[in-house]
Amino acid sequence: MALRALALALLAWTAGLSWALELTDDERAYMAHKGELLMCVDPEWMPYERINEAGQHEGIAADYLALFAERSGLQITLYPTNSWQDTLDAARERRCDLISMARPTPERHQYLDFTDPYLTYPFVIATTNDKLFVEDLEQVSHQPLAIVKGYAIGHFLRQANPDVQLIEVDNIYDGLQQVRNRQAFGYIDSVLSIGYAIQRGDFLDIKISGKLDFTSSPSIAVRNDEPLLTSILQKAMDAVDEQEKRAIYDRWISIRFEQGFDYGPLLRWIIATALVLLGMFYWNRRLVAANRVAHNALLELSHAQSELQQKNQQLEHLAATDQLTGLNNRLRLHESLRKEIYRFERFRQPLSVIMLDIDHFKQINDEFGHQVGDSCLQDLAHLLQQHTREVDTLGRWGGEEFLVICPQTSLEGARHLAENLRTKIAQHNFQGAGNQTVSFGVASIDAGDSQESLLSRADRALYQAKRNGRNRVESLTIAQ
Repeated sequence: MALRALALALLAWTAGLSWALELTDDERAYMAHKGELLMCVDPEWMPYERINEAGQHEGIAADYLALFAERSGLQITLYPTNSWQDTLDAARERRCDLISMARPTPERHQYLDFTDPYLTYPFVIATTNDKLFVEDLEQVSHQPLAIVKGYAIGHFLRQANPDVQLIEVDNIYDGLQQVRNRQAFGYIDSVLSIGYAIQRGDFLDIKISGKLDFTSSPSIAVRNDEPLLTSILQKAMDAVDEQEKRAIYDRWISIRFEQGFDYGPLLRWIIATALVLLGMFYWNRRLVAANRVAHNALLELSHAQSELQQKNQQLEHLAATDQLTGLNNRLRLHESLRKEIYRFERFRQPLSVIMLDIDHFKQINDEFGHQVGDSCLQDLAHLLQQHTREVDTLGRWGGEEFLVICPQTSLEGARHLAENLRTKIAQHNFQGAGNQTVSFGVASIDAGDSQESLLSRADRALYQAKRNGRNRVESLTIAQ
């Protein structure tokens, strides 16, 4: 913490007035007269923003607005709302002066002006894990799709396809719950917000099934009867550099933990700047003290780097592990399969995958409760670990579905392994639920196969096993 404080102090000293905005006399007069600004936000849309339990604004947008306020000297105070629609209503009724993140639409231009965008993100569709990949919106336009009420994406979706069936919900969690309850086929939102909700563990039965041809670039939305405020905020935005933007993104998307932070250049800059400053003010009398400070900073840095390395290892494990079963998660399975397909393409070694699913799992949850259902998933994970090979990669694909990647294994070899697993599982007494069965779908890679086509074939084989009576192994070749 001492090192970080020293860095911030030196940055502030050298920056001086470089952050001061070149405001016009009218803009200065506006700020002096206006005083406090009231800001509305989306109360539940992480990692972009939310109003937390303490009533504070946090997230990517919160960090940006804090920087904009610092650059401009504006006093920005949160005006709490209960939903995004409440936020739009408050802005329309002039109860708040600005919205932290909003995309322009014809209706909003009636009461809002907009700065330049400061973020860009794609839209995706989330469905339950049993749905196949969604290639485009036309494919599901006849299905009910949930969106947050008031989001601009609803306006653009209706423009692109007037017949689209949209269900409006209060927030992302309501939308994903509609999908879980089969009241909506899918939920449409930003890839980061949906991924954040899934990674929290609240919606392990939901997956991102496709990317839409829609992106959004939100701006700060400002009441249009005070144009000087828009001008001031635009100047504040222009004063934020790319490094600061990257730091905000890294903080909330966790990239900084995966890539690490190189303190070396920062430390060298701090020491060099400190020596210059000390030379100007204290000359040689303070040189020894400066070296002592630098040595202590290096020791502190070494300790910080050691702690960061440990955190990196912990986060890497968490990012690749399913929290309930302790197996590889879907992300790690995708990465492992990508490497095995590359090995097949280079060396032509056989490769097969086994997809398996607990039969009538919903009935287990309904009859015995979700706690017993979770226990069954953990028992099944343990059985799979016991009876698969060290060379196999095993993980939870989603919900009650698991995947086994079998390198150097033919279709017949994978069928034999699946049959052995089926027998062991059928003989097992699951705690609280008794004997249960599992269905298996097996597929083997062939020339021209992609990851998607191989998994799709295993998925179709699994559903063939379900249709043919369950508790069985089915396989499909590329010709099928």
